Amino acid sequence: MEASPAEDSDNRPFLISGAVVRGRRFLRWVGEVLELPWLRNKDIEERKDLLQELLPSFACGAVENNDVLALQEILETIDVDSGDYDGTTPLHKACEAGRLDMVQYLLAKGASPAVTDRFGNTPLHLAIRHRHYEIIRILRTKGATLSIPPVRIGIELIQAVVKKDYQILYGWFLSGTNMDQGDYDNRTAMHLAVRLRDPVMVATLLDYGATPLERDVRGRTAVDEARKNGFQNVLKLFHPRFTEQFPTREAYLKFTAEQVPSDD
Repeated sequence: MEASPAEDSDNRPFLISGAVVRGRRFLRWVGEVLELPWLRNKDIEERKDLLQELLPSFACGAVENNDVLALQEILETIDVDSGDYDGTTPLHKACEAGRLDMVQYLLAKGASPAVTDRFGNTPLHLAIRHRHYEIIRILRTKGATLSIPPVRIGIELIQAVVKKDYQILYGWFLSGTNMDQGDYDNRTAMHLAVRLRDPVMVATLLDYGATPLERDVRGRTAVDEARKNGFQNVLKLFHPRFTEQFPTREAYLKFTAEQVPSDD
């Protein structure tokens, strides 16, 4: 039966300061949705358990819809770090959807930026993947880290170079990622940028803290690659910093360590 305009308006969101919010009628409506035939033969304790399992999904839905009041009421019943069937928490969903206000609210409520979903993703990884820079910055101030294996990071950096995805590379840089992280063959994003003869990408990686000094499994650096193939336009970007001043990674690391101000 089609709902009347008055009934439908009870479920329609309204706007306050740009956020979608609902009153208690929203949760009553959720309760009516749950009053389905497959629940009617279950006792009250079974219903409570089922509702408890479903509420994290409702919380994630409220985040995705920027539904503040609904989220507040749901979080009165469940832990802020409760995850749905995939382990997705409200903070995961906020970082994925780019809901900055929701991220700030959830962190203030005690949400953990270290929690992982079923796929090993932390909220920080989702913010990087979806290029939400301000959220990345906020998570970093809360000590957020990545839980994925370093090799996987190296692979994702290389994929970004292949796709010329400068935006996601910037996200990785903001997250404090080691931009020299290699793949299974210890080939880095810089190795590939040189192989592709892409001076713009090489310059970008240098700006983001990558170096051409990492050695792959064959013992070659990106500088070696550029010299071997005569890529003069790329070599110009490396010279003289990574050809004469710091010809080895050890020399470069020693220099950077000396630049760190002491506490004295």
